[in-house]
Amino acid sequence: MGTGWVALASAVLVTPAMAQDADADAAGSGIVVTGHKPLRVDATILRAAQARFAKDRAQLAPQGVLRFELWRGANRVRADGVKLMLVDAAGTQLPVGVDGDGRLAFPPVPKGRWFLTAPAHGAQMSLRPIILSRGTGIDDRRLGDLRLQCRVMVSMARTQAPVLAMPLIGLFDVIGGCASKRFGFYHLAEHPLASAVAVASGRREPVILKLSARRDAYLAPLSDRALDNETRIRTTYQ
Repeated sequence: MGTGWVALASAVLVTPAMAQDADADAAGSGIVVTGHKPLRVDATILRAAQARFAKDRAQLAPQGVLRFELWRGANRVRADGVKLMLVDAAGTQLPVGVDGDGRLAFPPVPKGRWFLTAPAHGAQMSLRPIILSRGTGIDDRRLGDLRLQCRVMVSMARTQAPVLAMPLIGLFDVIGGCASKRFGFYHLAEHPLASAVAVASGRREPVILKLSARRDAYLAPLSDRALDNETRIRTTYQ
């Protein structure tokens, strides 16, 4: 069974002209790979994520670690409560590592046709990458980690994009991809947000970030060149 793909024109990546309409759906959207019944994600998507992470890690997140999260709508699902396996075409099964926060931790995915499966829990679940550096957490993120996370998301989406989406992806690349000022990246939060700010060294005042209409995502300032990769994105909840 194939995997679904959410287009770059969704709420996670939007042009300024689209932002007002797309903002209302930011919490439930993203460049994510969506499993059907049961969850069955082609491992080429995982390989693409790992390859892009390895390529840009030194530049953006030298101490970053790549993990994957399961989400059902706007709610994160801890992976330690889901029976996940990597399965190949011959039926060989490999267990999937889960860290202490319920996130998936993959070693390099073996060559060949492998799939990530969750037979009993796949309905409406999506797989999203998350990058966290040492000394950070979901409420205190490095901007460099978020910049790399966007690139990893795009690489995952590109592997499964339908032919009709190729012109949109080409346009996205031409204008600068995740670093473009013409696109915005909404990062989904696990709880309703009270605030999100960017705190950069040497700046007296934090930069207040835009929240989605549902207050469950914030607009990360990926394209703001005045904010370096060590800028911290800090969130508080309602």
